[in-house]
Amino acid sequence: MLDAYHDSDFVALDRLCDAAVGRPVEGEVVDAGSAAPAYAEAIRQLARIRGGQEAIDAVRDLVAPLGCTADLDDFQATYDLLGEAGLAQAVLVDFSVASSFNYYTGIVFEACSPYLGAPLGSGGRYDRMIGAYGADRPAAGFAFYLEQAMAAASAEETAPQGRPLRIAVPKGSLNTEAVACLEEAGLDVTGLANPGRSLVISNPGVDYIIVRPSDAPVFVALGAADCGICGKDSLLEVGADVEELVDLRFGGCRFVVAESAGSSAAIEERYRRLGSMRIATKYPSITRAHFAKVGTQVEIVYLHGNIELAPITGMAERIVDITATGTTLRENNLEIVEEVLASTARFFANGCAVRTDERIVELARVLAENAVKHTYAPIAGASNPVSQA
Repeated sequence: MLDAYHDSDFVALDRLCDAAVGRPVEGEVVDAGSAAPAYAEAIRQLARIRGGQEAIDAVRDLVAPLGCTADLDDFQATYDLLGEAGLAQAVLVDFSVASSFNYYTGIVFEACSPYLGAPLGSGGRYDRMIGAYGADRPAAGFAFYLEQAMAAASAEETAPQGRPLRIAVPKGSLNTEAVACLEEAGLDVTGLANPGRSLVISNPGVDYIIVRPSDAPVFVALGAADCGICGKDSLLEVGADVEELVDLRFGGCRFVVAESAGSSAAIEERYRRLGSMRIATKYPSITRAHFAKVGTQVEIVYLHGNIELAPITGMAERIVDITATGTTLRENNLEIVEEVLASTARFFANGCAVRTDERIVELARVLAENAVKHTYAPIAGASNPVSQA
């Protein structure tokens, strides 16, 4: 759960909370939960609470039954001091913010501009760190990026009022359903279904930036788009710093390891002698992470297409690829030997944009409500949706 917070992956957080209390996950019944439902629900809701004084009040109500409100008193005192200094309108309380540095002991903060896709600065409280070098002392610190601050000031002077929301929309197999779910959410998608050679479709209040699915996380992470849609596989492969907000529940597929039928014994003997295995794939990051997790030494052969040819021609012993039904693998006499992960389409956003533009929060809410209304069949062969989240 802590990793999900640090990765801003709130889809995984929801699934982990469900699993922790033994709720069904994507149609499968998991083992009996190991956490009290009140704690799991508090963790789930914390990620969605942001605002002003009302956010602090909401968290106080949420955690009061758990007996852990003492730290909120200090937090309230800090917020009150900011209000006395006339800064209340510039402060957003957001309980999804968590620093990956373990030395922080109290409040952490980021400074964001609605005109830039990266924070201007960040910092927090770390009372016990100085004690490692001698007497323990309370401490706080921060760092600001002057270039970012100057760029934000310049953008604020020149930015037009009422800037449209910029959404990265994927080409290819996810496009039709992505357009449909945006239309169902109430957005004007005129011209988006058949854009021709246009790369940007502008409608009242929204600009659609049409990109490859693998490019969508990059556009959003760097602030060229405020939010976007792509498969979970693209998010994992690119590794961009974005906030994963909603599982849209379409575009289901799975990553698998496959080999030529009947070749397992020869491959395992070769690995025993040489200590390495050659894997062909279009997804080197996902492949490398999977085999590192299972402790297998591999050499990655990066291909752009026709991955099935690699074991047929002897270029590689195995492949890692996406499959929906497994038909192409069977037609090329390949068999699945391992499941890597399951993937569906996700709605995600730039971290600064989601904290400075309420339209993204509202769109995420509507998309999440609509996603659960539709019939969704678990992906065939997906054995552990929690670990795959």
